[in-house]
Amino acid sequence: MILIKNATLVTQDNKRRIVENAGLFIERDKIKDIGQSKTIEKKYARQAKKVIDGQGKIVMPGLINTHGHLAMTLLRGYADDLSLEKWWLKHIYPAESQFTPHHVYVGSLLAILEMIKSGTTCFTDFYYYEDQVAKAVREIGMRGILGCAALDLPTFAFKSPLEALEQAKKMIRSTKGDILSVALAPHMFQTTSLKTYQQCKEISKGNNLLLMTHLSETKGEVDYCLKKYKKRPIEVLFKAGILDDKTLLVHCCWLNKKEIKILAQSGASVAHCPISNMKLASGTMPLTEMLKAGINISLGTDSACSNNSLDMFEEMKTAALLHKVNQLNPTVADAQTVLDMATINGARALNLEKEIGSLEKGKQADLIVLDFKNPHLAPCHNVISHLVYSAKGSDVETAIINGRVFMENREIERVNQDKVLDQAKKFAIF
Repeated sequence: MILIKNATLVTQDNKRRIVENAGLFIERDKIKDIGQSKTIEKKYARQAKKVIDGQGKIVMPGLINTHGHLAMTLLRGYADDLSLEKWWLKHIYPAESQFTPHHVYVGSLLAILEMIKSGTTCFTDFYYYEDQVAKAVREIGMRGILGCAALDLPTFAFKSPLEALEQAKKMIRSTKGDILSVALAPHMFQTTSLKTYQQCKEISKGNNLLLMTHLSETKGEVDYCLKKYKKRPIEVLFKAGILDDKTLLVHCCWLNKKEIKILAQSGASVAHCPISNMKLASGTMPLTEMLKAGINISLGTDSACSNNSLDMFEEMKTAALLHKVNQLNPTVADAQTVLDMATINGARALNLEKEIGSLEKGKQADLIVLDFKNPHLAPCHNVISHLVYSAKGSDVETAIINGRVFMENREIERVNQDKVLDQAKKFAIF
């Protein structure tokens, strides 16, 4: 049982309340109570096994990274400054084809460390050998969605889409009753047939799971879809019965007005990855139009080799600035909208909004504590503005996931960081 006192709480609840001089009490894995610090201390001080003094600190929901490829941290900085097609087909895919299951395990450990230390408490992965990702996650401890990739092309992890789907079914059986869950992850139109998409959707529906896929990341992908299916990507997936409230579409840089309308009607969510899209010059998602249509938009970093960081604070700031300059309008992508994308919208995208994404009584205790006693955060006229435009991942000093303290004073006790870094250097291919 954990008592946090004297803090400023950024709740991200329906009213987006900010509570000064606040207290919060955690019992087991849930937030039991929130209120003024003196009241919470009086009610729970004797029960608390741990007390965190939040003086000069911000307590907020843990950030939710809705798109990434954890093991690709081992390729950070490799093959930079190339087009997506050349980057992936000629460099990244051949390099990762040399990965063994142990590479995936080590790369995932490295990614989890980076995410926790920069304020992420829940992630989605989209990769291969997800059993090795699960092994790494359980070793450190984190909430996550394990997206089992499916392609029609042979990969280093499977030779056929049938084998990929069998691996996914095995993962589903092994993660029930866990804070980890599984998603089906058909890769993208150029590598994955519509039949495989439909098989993935059948499995996800039968197990009440999420389906995630890359979509309309580049103009080339849209052109491919038009040539093969005579329709644009959103139209193809909608007609095939793929789109619903358990579908997460990644990127969506090249949607037209008709697609935006269809997407809004479907209830599917989107993972926006602005830094990756900018680095690979893939395109700019029509954020304003999508928000006006009522589409739920979350935020993701993508992989460490197309970003090259997993810091969601960087992602928030970039998202806000990109859309302002793209539209020559400083009022779009305001700080509150972007913070929503990294918290409650992310929870909604993963169908976890009843559990995480905000600080409320009865929700799972996934939260972070930021030290605001830093020069780059002073003075503080607006907490939300500071979180989006000024804060850094390194300002996070404590991370609590599922009611357990996983990082305190920037130290993660459950893992030897130096050992992980040494392993990562050893298993980096280049």
